[in-house]
Amino acid sequence: MRRGGILNTRLIRAIAEMGHDDILLVTDAGFPMPYEDRVIDLALVPGVPDLLTVLRAIRQEMWVERFAMIEEARQNNPNAWEGTSKIFPDARAETRPNAWFHGEGYHGAKYIVRTGAWMPWGNVALFSGIPVQEWFANTGAPVPPEWEERYELNVKFGRAGNE
Repeated sequence: MRRGGILNTRLIRAIAEMGHDDILLVTDAGFPMPYEDRVIDLALVPGVPDLLTVLRAIRQEMWVERFAMIEEARQNNPNAWEGTSKIFPDARAETRPNAWFHGEGYHGAKYIVRTGAWMPWGNVALFSGIPVQEWFANTGAPVPPEWEERYELNVKFGRAGNE
């Protein structure tokens, strides 16, 4: 038995299979989709589990280089936007049109995680990253300039994040 962390076997397996730049799409309860093998449905009742709880758990297991939310989320769902930004302070925040989530984002995602989040604009695309600090430590060379900012953020926030 695992000592802690994510106990859902399908979710922990999905995270273990993520490669650099793969997308893990974490959705609210109302996200329309066919149920297929890559969908991991965690929803139990409205609001359980909530979006931020699921994102906090994922943070402990997965390196996230950037995340994207629906363009309207920043203004119309600041709780989700600010909460996601606090959980992933070392990830670049992006916005995408709602249509991207239902089209290219959905089809391009390696896995889709449905939460019980009971809110509009509660979808987050997590782009898998690399643990920059450990990744470059094995080279014997300095961190390349294009990775310095990511390195510094990785060292500052590590596994725990900001929340």
